[in-house]
Amino acid sequence: MNDDFRPSDMIDYAQDVADQMITEMPEEEAVLMVRDFISVLASWQPAVAEHRDDPTMLAITALSTTRLFELAFLKAYSFSAKQLEAREAIEKAFGESL
Repeated sequence: MNDDFRPSDMIDYAQDVADQMITEMPEEEAVLMVRDFISVLASWQPAVAEHRDDPTMLAITALSTTRLFELAFLKAYSFSAKQLEAREAIEKAFGESL
């Protein structure tokens, strides 16, 4: 693992990319993207689909689900990094004979 790299760097970079993309996105395309994205979320996550008739709750649930993805990504990345470090330590201690 690269000690200078942090998974939050990917989040920051993704934010920069999204900021650039949104400045170039026409309003009509933004509306279509939101509708399509919520449709995808609702097909994947029943908690989102439950709020199809309540636009405010639908928006809140969709936004919290996308935020949850970001947090889960950071947690999963950290877990994977710890697993890799543990494996490397074992291999270093016992050699590649494992």
